[in-house]
Amino acid sequence: MTHMLVRMAFRAIHHHVIRSLLTLLGIVIGIAGIIAIAAIGKGAQKKARDQFLAYGSKNITIQAGNWMSSRKKQNKQLLLDDIAMIVAQCPGVRYISPMQSKHQQTIMFEEVTTGAEIQGGNHSMVLMNDDRLDAGMYFSQQHVEQRENVVVLRPQLAEVLFKRGDPIGRVIRINKTPFTVIGVLAPPRLKGKWDGLDLPVAIIPFTTHQKYFGNRLHQFRMSTYSDEDVPEVTRQLEKIFRAAHRLEEGEANDFMIYDMQMFAKAAEEAAQSVGLFAIIAAFIALLVGGIGVMNIMLVAVQERTKEIGIKMALGATMRIIRVQFLLEAVMICMLGGLIGVFFGVASTVVLEKFFAIPSILEIMPMVVAFFFTALVGLVFGFYPAERAARLRPVEALADN
Repeated sequence: MTHMLVRMAFRAIHHHVIRSLLTLLGIVIGIAGIIAIAAIGKGAQKKARDQFLAYGSKNITIQAGNWMSSRKKQNKQLLLDDIAMIVAQCPGVRYISPMQSKHQQTIMFEEVTTGAEIQGGNHSMVLMNDDRLDAGMYFSQQHVEQRENVVVLRPQLAEVLFKRGDPIGRVIRINKTPFTVIGVLAPPRLKGKWDGLDLPVAIIPFTTHQKYFGNRLHQFRMSTYSDEDVPEVTRQLEKIFRAAHRLEEGEANDFMIYDMQMFAKAAEEAAQSVGLFAIIAAFIALLVGGIGVMNIMLVAVQERTKEIGIKMALGATMRIIRVQFLLEAVMICMLGGLIGVFFGVASTVVLEKFFAIPSILEIMPMVVAFFFTALVGLVFGFYPAERAARLRPVEALADN
């Protein structure tokens, strides 16, 4: 009996092909949207996490001042003696470096002039960032102590200044002051359209940075031995600096401590929230498609009252009529689900290949979305099926 009802449902759909295709259009759009958005959302979460962790998953930054605090009087400067304090009291710290930066400074080489960020650090800076040298060397402790005018370039800046020539040993000018290029970093392992590691940056010893851009220290960057050490080291640093700054219990910090894992988690959650809203919109489109299915099925019941009356007169029960129309609604929705899955996967592949939008296709969202279409068919097909089942044979035949 079930096999016969399925064949009858197929026949009814095939008899009105154009109408059936238009009916399942909303289902197709909804399912395709769910598949594509779920894949792009997963890709965005992973990219957001990877982009932040590319700066160093073991890195922790402590910054003078707390812009989130309402305190008017804050310690806006860090001291070099604080490094010794951190090393002595926080054994989980592996590398530590003062961090200074000056944005949009003029850099010149021969006829080429460009703008770049000038960063200052010590010899440990490249180790904690997991940077790799493409050419030359990184500055040493001796360069730092003697405040030498040496510079290491990130690849984008080296390409702008020297095109394809060898920059090692060449002299560039930063705000008209000569600096000798001693090294060029390799391109970052992880690249992307919003990859901050690939911006034009020149790195000089922090002591040299102080000589030309001011003595105030605003940041320390440090790294731990492992990712798992980050939370504990962060707690120790807060305790150490609160004690050093004589902050009373309940008093807001006059410094800020943050790590890349915290930013990565926040970015993941933001991407997940945006993706959730988009999926809700796709589900609304799917429900609208379900309403369209119910509307068409009601029309079908109206058009086929004579057929229903004849079947009832020949002994078809209310259950058989109900199942027949429910099957038609479910099959229309599931057919739309299949087509929607295909278009969802295809659109995801196209967006990733031609527009570099990251995406991760997973089987589970496809399976859930596909079976949800069956549920939509059952829910929105029930009322038309029930209405068909409750027709009296005499009334159904009399209407035609």
